[in-house]
Amino acid sequence: MNNMFNEILREQKMLYPRMEPQDYGKLIYQSEFGPRHLAEDMQIILSEINRERAEVSQDSYPQTPEFIGNGLCRFPLSMCRSDRDGYLLAKLFALTARRHHVSKPGVLEKLSLLKEFSIPGMDAWAEKWREEGYPAVHHSRAYREAYQPHYRLLRRDYAGYFPILSEIYKMMERKKNIIIGIDGRCGSGKTTLAEWIQSILPCNRIHMDDFYLPQSKRQEGWTEIPGGNIDFSRLISEVLRPIHAGEAVCYRRYCCSKDKMEEEMYMPFRNLTIVEGSYSHHPSLPPYDLKIFITCSLQERKRRLMEREGSYFTMFLDRWMPMEEHYFRSFAIEENSDLQIDTSGLFL
Repeated sequence: MNNMFNEILREQKMLYPRMEPQDYGKLIYQSEFGPRHLAEDMQIILSEINRERAEVSQDSYPQTPEFIGNGLCRFPLSMCRSDRDGYLLAKLFALTARRHHVSKPGVLEKLSLLKEFSIPGMDAWAEKWREEGYPAVHHSRAYREAYQPHYRLLRRDYAGYFPILSEIYKMMERKKNIIIGIDGRCGSGKTTLAEWIQSILPCNRIHMDDFYLPQSKRQEGWTEIPGGNIDFSRLISEVLRPIHAGEAVCYRRYCCSKDKMEEEMYMPFRNLTIVEGSYSHHPSLPPYDLKIFITCSLQERKRRLMEREGSYFTMFLDRWMPMEEHYFRSFAIEENSDLQIDTSGLFL
C-alpha cells in the first residue's frame, strides 16, 4: 500500500506543483475517509453537482479520473456531458459514500510518507491537524486559484464503468426494451459488471453458463468449434425471442457440476435485460442494443482466476482461455463490440 501511495504523491506533486500542506492533507483524508462527510440528501448532492457543472468548461483539465489510492479516484465534472450524467454521478457518489470503509490508522501511515518530500510547513500543519482530530480538509486558496478543481470522489470501479451506465441511461430514454450483451475474457469481470448494473438499475440478468450444452449433446470435436459448448438455439427460443416480444421469460438452467437441467426459472418482463458471459456476442444470436466487451491483462486475470477457481485454475488456463481466444479471433468479437472496458486496475 505504501509504495502505491508514494507513487500517487509523486504524481500529484508533479501534476500540481502549487500544492500546499493542506492539499496533501486533503489527498490523504480523501483516500482514507472517502466522501462520507459529504453524503447528504440525494437532492442536495445533485444540486451541488449541477451548480459546479455550470462553472466547468468541457475542455478543462483533467479529462480522466485520477486514482488517489484505497480503491478511490477523483472523477472530474468535465466528464459529465449532460444532466443525465450529472444525475448518474450523484447516484454513484452517494453509493461510494455508503460503501467505502474508513481507516484512521491509514492516515498516520500516509502522513509519514510525506517526510521524504520535504514540503515546507508540512510538519507543523500535520501536527495541528492531528490535534484537531483529523477533520475534513479544503483545498488551499493557491490550489483553487491555480487549478480550479471540480470533481467528486468515486470508487475506481464505478468511474471505470461510468461510460457504460451513461450509455444505458441514454438508451433507456429512447427505447422501452433494451437488451445488452456483455462478453469478454475469463476473469475480466463480466459477471461483476452485470451484477453492478443490476444493483443500480432494475433489470433481468441472463448468464451464458446456464445455456451450456449437456455433454451428450455436444458434437465430436466441439472444443475446436467457437461456441461449440453453447446451446444457442435454446437461448434464442427460451429467452431472446420472448424478450424481443416484450414477454416474460421461463427457462431451465444447465448445471455444469451435475451435467443436467435444473428446474424452470421465471422472470417477469423488464425494460432492460443483460446477457452476460463468454460467447454472448456469437454471430448466431440476434443483434443487441449494446455490445460490451470486457478485457484485462493476462497477469491480473490469472491472479483473479487462481483466487476464484482454486484447483480448477489449470483447466481454465489450458482449455477455456484458449477456446475463448479462438472464438474472439474467429468472429472479431472485441473489434465488433460497441464499448471496450479494460478492468486491469479497477479493483486496486
